[in-house]
Amino acid sequence: MVDQEQGFKLPMKKLKKNISLIGLFALFVFSPSSLGARLDFLIPAGPGGGLDSTARAMGDSLLKVNPSMKIRYENRTGGGGGKAMSYFVNSKVSFQNTLLVNSTPLLIRSIQGVFKQTYEDVVPIAALITDPAVIAVNPDSKYNTWNDVVEDIQRNQKKLLVGGGSVRGSLDHIALSLLLEASGVPIRSVQYVPYDGGGKALVGLMSSEVNLLVSGLGETINQHRSKSIKILGISSEERLPSIPSIPTFKEDNNNVVFSNWRGVFASKTLDQKEMETLKEIVSILKDSSHWQIQLDRYGWTPFYLNEIEFKNFLRDQEAQMRETLIKLKMI
Repeated sequence: MVDQEQGFKLPMKKLKKNISLIGLFALFVFSPSSLGARLDFLIPAGPGGGLDSTARAMGDSLLKVNPSMKIRYENRTGGGGGKAMSYFVNSKVSFQNTLLVNSTPLLIRSIQGVFKQTYEDVVPIAALITDPAVIAVNPDSKYNTWNDVVEDIQRNQKKLLVGGGSVRGSLDHIALSLLLEASGVPIRSVQYVPYDGGGKALVGLMSSEVNLLVSGLGETINQHRSKSIKILGISSEERLPSIPSIPTFKEDNNNVVFSNWRGVFASKTLDQKEMETLKEIVSILKDSSHWQIQLDRYGWTPFYLNEIEFKNFLRDQEAQMRETLIKLKMI
């Protein structure tokens, strides 16, 4: 970004001409005909969770780029994401202008047989971000680090309640299980309490229904910043610039590095032109300064993969997740 005080100066006539040309270029690039007059997001989870936040962050960014766009969000919950997948794959509804927002649980739940559909039943458009897992507590909690939790469990043999925004055997439960295993704590030493979405799980923690919360950074970062909750650790490889005060679990000798990818998919019923329109929308989004603001807001790490890269990544991830689920005896 060029500093306004030190930016290049142009003669007024030339400046007006350049502004006019820029305006015409913007109208051409970001007009409804090229960016899309309407865009729908199908979200396989309830409001307030990571998938919901991702979809709405995308929509907000696109509206900043082109205020004339019509954006609609549909939260279709149930079946660990299966109801949304079944609807998207099997419904006769037109999904011409629709992006399905999904993440790692798409692979997990299909491997577990929770629903029949897999990533091969939809068209990968792009991966966009990764979001590490966190463990959080209320601000007045006696725990200040994850190791404090581990020591308390080992000393008192007390079964703590840990809330998560997805069903047993899904992503939050897996992240918690990997962390417990790395810490030398039996998985059954805590009780996982599933909520319908990250938003409800966060409320469960703040109302003291549970002792701890396992969630994504994007779902908890703003509450941590406002001191409504306290994040004890994060599953990233290194501390993140967006929130450098939070230690990684790896720093405390708990070798867990784990992130949840999120991306968007299209229906197989679309023709090539309709597919290209959606790809162009996502390309414009990921290059915009407005999207960067959302990445900073939620602490997300950019992870852009185009359709070919994304499909290859999903194939490899499916094999890795299968190995992890077998190891944790979740399949």
